[in-house]
This record gives sequence, structure tokens and C-alpha cells, in this order.
Amino acid sequence: EPHFVQVLPYGSYVYFFFREVAVELSALGKVLVARVARVCRNDRGGSPRVLERRWTSFLKVRLQCSIPGDTVFYFDVLEAVTPPQTLHGRLAVLALFGTQPNIPGSAVCAFYLADVERSFEGPFAESRGATWSPVPEDRVPQPRYPSHPHRDTPSAADTASPHRLCRRPGCCAGMGPASGVVTSGDFPDETLVFAKEHPLLHGAVGPAGGRPLFTHTGTRLTQLAVDTGAGPRGNQTVLFLGAEDGRVLKVLAAAQRPEATQPPGGTAAPGDTRELGDSGDSNARALLLEEISLYDPGRCRGPRGAGVPSRVLGLELHLPGRELLVAFAGCLGRAMAAACLCPRRSCLAARDPYCVWLPSRGCVPFSQDLPSGFQQDMEGSLGISGTCQGEVGGTGGTLGTWEYLGISGDTRSPGDAATVPVPVLVGCVLGAFALGALATGLVATCCQRPAVPKAPPE
Repeated sequence: EPHFVQVLPYGSYVYFFFREVAVELSALGKVLVARVARVCRNDRGGSPRVLERRWTSFLKVRLQCSIPGDTVFYFDVLEAVTPPQTLHGRLAVLALFGTQPNIPGSAVCAFYLADVERSFEGPFAESRGATWSPVPEDRVPQPRYPSHPHRDTPSAADTASPHRLCRRPGCCAGMGPASGVVTSGDFPDETLVFAKEHPLLHGAVGPAGGRPLFTHTGTRLTQLAVDTGAGPRGNQTVLFLGAEDGRVLKVLAAAQRPEATQPPGGTAAPGDTRELGDSGDSNARALLLEEISLYDPGRCRGPRGAGVPSRVLGLELHLPGRELLVAFAGCLGRAMAAACLCPRRSCLAARDPYCVWLPSRGCVPFSQDLPSGFQQDMEGSLGISGTCQGEVGGTGGTLGTWEYLGISGDTRSPGDAATVPVPVLVGCVLGAFALGALATGLVATCCQRPAVPKAPPE
């Protein structure tokens, strides 16, 4: 069964991000893969003959997050997906992936929504024995739909829309070449049958830049929150990652320089397959700003049967208040995204985009109302190494103090629970039953009315 992670309405479609067992990799066993699927917003199901009360526009494609090289390493288990973010001037989603259960590892990849849209124009996939191959285009139904009753020629909006090439299964009724189709149930049976038998597309959606923004081995990461506009210039990306063991990681994503790959005119150079806005610098690496354990088993006991109690189940970044909300099975808490409790050397060495050094006030969180003259070294040009963590008497760090907001479930301490031997329990039940029967008999005896003799017959 698929495990859905995120639902995203975007444009004329609703996109679903999920993970499932890959039918195309069944020869390798039960292999989990990440998918993105889409459905038209106006999809009302098929005709009474085909796909009745079932989506007619459902298509899905693999979402690929991998480390390139001679041997490609894949992160296939989708864990979390953010809402749309502006990354390098383009709309994107950031997603957290894990590895197959036998290898603990995680990665964060970004996907431009334009790339996701283009992937649904790719070839359909079908099974040919043990392998899956693209369906030849001459076998894909491409019927000529009736024109819109009030429009003989396509408008400029139709020509520029993503539906302009959509004559095949997966189109939205009333849009593009299918503008004359009133509802999804009016598509030809041939189109609906093909859509029913070919929901999977060949190929995959690749990550922005061709590689993950951040990778982590060891503890499995479970949740993701992101700020793509951090820092005084709003050009830094900070990742907050929750782990299975209760830790939260604060990571500065590798800096990207959009101008590095944009030739004059803003078009790609011949043979340049990199995305606009990506530096293509494979040596750029993410920086772990801070790692802190927030789970306290004494104050945050989850309900029985809740799985791993220390697992971070939810992570939400509240940017106006710069608060990070963290949810476990048994409690909810928050921390400041930036406390900036550091001396000058550590404040600059930390390279935290939220923290700046102000000579008159020390290391403080950046805000627009700060006076000029603050210092920050995001590129590490000063050559200073170190972090804020562990400074100021052991309580310092760029991530603020953890505060518990509430506790749910069974919060009793281990000493509060007591067990009763079964014989004693059975004896108590029988004794209570006997006392109840005796009390009932006494009440009946005391309240019984005396017998009234019958009058003699006349």
C-alpha cells in the first residue's frame, strides 16, 4: 500500500508525494521508491463503461534523489516534503529521503516544480516480461477532440499553458486541445482504457543541481523544515532536520551562485545540461551548524504502542517568531531557531545566517531594525573555526532553549505502575460476588411484606 507524505495543489493539478513498493523492480524483491503523482482538479471520474468513479488523469513518476558517480547511490524512501519554496528564484519543493531499511542514511533533495511538470510529458511505461520499457508513441491514443463551442482557434493562454501538448491520457477536460471535452467522463473509451492500464511513466524526476543538498549517515532522519530566505540578504538556505533518536540538526545548505551558469541572455549554453540557478559546483558542501538532543524520556512519555517514542513526528518552522516547533508521540515543544549565545570568535566562526556580531551588543539574532556595522562571515573568509555549541557555561548555541508546551498520553513514571497477582485478583472478584449476594439476600429478607390471610368464602 502507498504511504502518502504530502499533498500539493499547484496550477490545474493536485500533486501527491508518496512512497510505495516499486512494481517495476519486483525482480529485486520489495523495493520502496519515492513517487510524485498528479490528478486534474476537475477530474470527476470516467464514463459508466470505463473508470467510473475513478480518476481518469492519475499519472505517477519516480522521484529520484541520488549521489551521482560511477556507482549511483539512491535514497528511495520518502519521509517528508515541504510546501513550495523559492529556491534560486524558482519554485521548488525540498524533500527528505531515507535509504532501504538495511542501511541507515538520509538525504535532502530539492525539486523544481517546472521539472516535476515536465516529467509528466514523458513516455508511458509498460511491462514486457521481467523488464519495463517506454510505450512507443504510435501506441498512445491521441484523439482529436471537438473544439470549444465558443472558440474556434486556441488562445494565447492555451498556447503558453502546460496543456498545449496534452492530447494523450492524463489531460484535463476543458483545457488545451481537450477544451471541447466537457467533463472527464466524456473522454473516448480508448483513452480511458489506456489511462487505466498505464498509470506509470518511464523515467524519473531528478533533483535540482543533480545531487542532494545534504546527506547524513547513521541515525535515520524523519522530518524536515526549511528556510530558503535566511540571512541579512535572504539568500541562504537553512535546513532543520528531526531524527529518530530525538535529535534536531540545523544545517546550512551549500551556497549556490545563480550567475555561475547563466550565460548572457539567461539561456543555457550549448551542451550545458545543468539547471539555471545551480552552480554545478560538486565541491560545495553543506555545513552542520548545530546538533542537539531534545527528547527527554522523563518528561515526554508517549502512549503505549506508539512505536519509537523518541522519533520526531513533526517539525514546523514559524518564521515570524523564529520558533521551531517539534512534535513527539508524547509531547510538543519549541525552541528558538536562533539564540546566538556566543562570544565574538564563535559567533563569526559558526557561520549561522541568523546570527551577527554587533560590537555594541555582542552576538545577536539578525533583524531588519539592527543598526549598521554588524559583522558576519558566511563564506568562512576569516579562517576562524569553531561553533557556538557548548559556549557560555555549557548552555550556549545558536539553537535556543528547549521548552515543553504540553504532554499527552500515559505520562506516569515507571514507579507509579503496580502489578497484582492473578490469584489475588480472582479471590477479590469472588469475594465481591459473595458479599454482593449476601447483601442482596439481607435486603430482600428485611423488606419482605408479611403474608395477608385470605378471607373465608361466604
